[in-house]
Amino acid sequence: MPQTKPAPTPQSQTATPSYAILPHELPSALGRVGEGIKVLSLDCFDTLLWRDCHSPSDLFAALPDLSVGQRIVGEQMARKAEATLKQRTEVGIEAIYEHAMPGADVAVRSEAVMRELDTEARNCFAFAPTVELMRNAKAHGHKVVIVSDTYLSARQLQKLIESAAGMQVAELIDRVFVSSEAGISKSQGLLQKVMKTLKVRPSQVLHIGDNRTADFEASRALGVPALHLVQFSETAKQRLRLERACQQLVGDAQDRPRDEARGLMPHRNVLASEEPKATGRETALGMTVLGPVFHAFDQWLRAEAEALEKERGGRVHWLFMLRDGYLPHRVHEVGGTAPSTALVEISRFVAVAASLTTKEAYTKYFATELGRKPSTLARQMLFTEDEITQIVGVDATDHDMLGGSHRLADELKKGRRQKIIRRRARERADRLIAHVRDRVNPEAGDTLMLVDLGYNGSAQSHLDGLLTKAFNCHVAGRYMLLRELAATGLDKRSFIDERQYDLDLIDALCSNVAVLEQLATCELGSVKDFTPEGEPIREEVGVKGAQSEVRGKVQAGVLRYVKAVQTMPAIRQECSHAARALCSGALGVLSRFMFLPQAGELGVLKAFEHDVNLGSERMVPLFDQALAKESLKRRGLFYMKGSQRMFLPAELEGEDINSRLSLMVQKRFGLGLTYSDTSQGSIAIPAFFMGRTDSAQSTVHAQPTHEGFYSARVPIPAGVESIALTIGSVFEWFELGSICISSIDSLKGENESEERIEEISAQFDGLKAHAPGILECTGTAAFLLVKAPHQSDESAAEKVEPKMIEIVMRPLIRRKTHTHGVAHPVSAPQVSDPLIKRQAAEPALLISQREGAL
Repeated sequence: MPQTKPAPTPQSQTATPSYAILPHELPSALGRVGEGIKVLSLDCFDTLLWRDCHSPSDLFAALPDLSVGQRIVGEQMARKAEATLKQRTEVGIEAIYEHAMPGADVAVRSEAVMRELDTEARNCFAFAPTVELMRNAKAHGHKVVIVSDTYLSARQLQKLIESAAGMQVAELIDRVFVSSEAGISKSQGLLQKVMKTLKVRPSQVLHIGDNRTADFEASRALGVPALHLVQFSETAKQRLRLERACQQLVGDAQDRPRDEARGLMPHRNVLASEEPKATGRETALGMTVLGPVFHAFDQWLRAEAEALEKERGGRVHWLFMLRDGYLPHRVHEVGGTAPSTALVEISRFVAVAASLTTKEAYTKYFATELGRKPSTLARQMLFTEDEITQIVGVDATDHDMLGGSHRLADELKKGRRQKIIRRRARERADRLIAHVRDRVNPEAGDTLMLVDLGYNGSAQSHLDGLLTKAFNCHVAGRYMLLRELAATGLDKRSFIDERQYDLDLIDALCSNVAVLEQLATCELGSVKDFTPEGEPIREEVGVKGAQSEVRGKVQAGVLRYVKAVQTMPAIRQECSHAARALCSGALGVLSRFMFLPQAGELGVLKAFEHDVNLGSERMVPLFDQALAKESLKRRGLFYMKGSQRMFLPAELEGEDINSRLSLMVQKRFGLGLTYSDTSQGSIAIPAFFMGRTDSAQSTVHAQPTHEGFYSARVPIPAGVESIALTIGSVFEWFELGSICISSIDSLKGENESEERIEEISAQFDGLKAHAPGILECTGTAAFLLVKAPHQSDESAAEKVEPKMIEIVMRPLIRRKTHTHGVAHPVSAPQVSDPLIKRQAAEPALLISQREGAL
């Protein structure tokens, strides 16, 4: 590390102390002190020179001669030897390489040192507000000096500044002072030596640096006016740490060169300057999260458009597909609009409708989509509302939907119906083509570049052939995320896709893409058709007005970030890794937001709903933390398999980091773990299964879920009317969370929702309530009795979905005579009914056979 500093003292996030200065305030820093200043003294690293990466050790990953660990240990050993032999800890980089490469000769080590300095130069840049301050100081006739705790020599540091920031910045500096040559650090009095050399009094020097101890407190102790540069608030520091952690979990891109640093975060310096000025958490969310992501996406799109023109000739027409293409279009406008750019309203619904012109497309679509809500499928297959009423009927219940699906399938197989739908589809296709022609009117040989968030490129899959034939153009889909579910062979690429990262990562990100969609969209109803002239005909807006207002503020924050990038670029000589840095930084931001969102961010989104946009009016909440809390107690993280909400990691925001990381790791790597893989230490509870005339004894194993709770899942065998758990044999005191009935298949996540889980009550014997849910077992025979749901003769004759009772409890005091995981024998009546006897013998078998991976 070219600079050794004690850890900064945390600052208040709510108020900036008078001795602190924020990054955007640096240009006016001279006005914070009185008259008589002659020297502006600046720390170097993280004050004047900033790195592209999160920490110095990330830069060490680019060193060709040493591993990160070898470089760190080499410095530790050099400092230890210096302290032992010379009673000081300041060393030069040459001494570090003597310990890191003990078997190499001087020439080899010298070459390795030069390669590290070159690596530093490629990854460093001058922070624009600091440079502006330096220019102001020179304009007032002040000297500008650099005072740095570093293992570089003054000449090496001067050369680094020249190489990284350019001569115009380097020429603003009068002198460079370093701890490695002085033998002492700033905390040990380096600044005193500086003043003696410059022949100035303490009151004539203003020192600024990012380390409170070394730069502020050490300077003030000498009587030097000083300001502590606070780069980030504590919330921002945590966010950046989590982004770096997510980058590590994501892993390196396949095309990362060996000599490139890791942990690249090109957005750090922009946010340091702009985030403190943001007003409102909506603007802050747009600036700090979506800003870096959508700016990087736009830069990638520009490179892709340039490559398409170079490869194919003709003009590239940018078609931003509403509604999710709205924010990418606004970002593109801020950066300078391409010559041919348009907003087109092409939803999945109209894309599918326009594609049903051939027999193959017609048959394939309804054959693969049958099973969806029949009225929704019929609408997509271009049935009129009257036809839906006549053929499908009302499909509010499962029974209705089953009958409606059969009737719809029979109708779709008829040749007459196919002719009607294909004719309607051709008319739709003509109107869609008119819409595109009205927006861009391409010429033969041009390229239509469809821009969308992704994530399967379904609209392109349905329309590619239609657009290619209609305009004699090439069609290219360019997306933020792409996870093609079939190998279409079409020209599809994305900012983040399998060319760089593995499918498990893309899957994990796509599972939470709804939150991105809702923040990128606009207040327009989804298009359902076009006029003959190509004007959109839209559905009514389903999203609440308040949600649109919040989204507008978030998007304003995004645009503010993009403008800041243009007005405050990093001052540097060159950057060969700029494109990869944008992608790496954006992926860290995006994965962190999707899996480790912060409380303030979720406060913006707490009332958001997601519209499914498939010709239906269905709205789904993004997340529900209160409901999730109870679901975690019932099933642990695996409650998510049955949830209908769209941004499930947000529901864990208030939980410990272990739970949040566990979810991210399982999703990111596609581990395929089941509940039984993650739950150890079950509690065995004796249970009785009682029919009309007989009963049987068995053992139920309560599995750990969350926060000390356990869930006993008891399948309900045919013929059983009630189930009793002798809870007193294992607990003296316990907390009863809930008792409910649900489908065993919900453990696979098969369309189970919280609304279909029915809470029921129980009867107690030998249990004394001391507070709501807090129960004392007065003896070992204490039990709770749950009645099985009544089955009518009609339902019993049909194939009934297997059900289970879930009893959620938390042990408070365990019975001392109970051995963990072993149930004590309890006398039971003799059983004559073989069905009850067989199913009660292994109550967990039916559950384990249906358990799916998270």
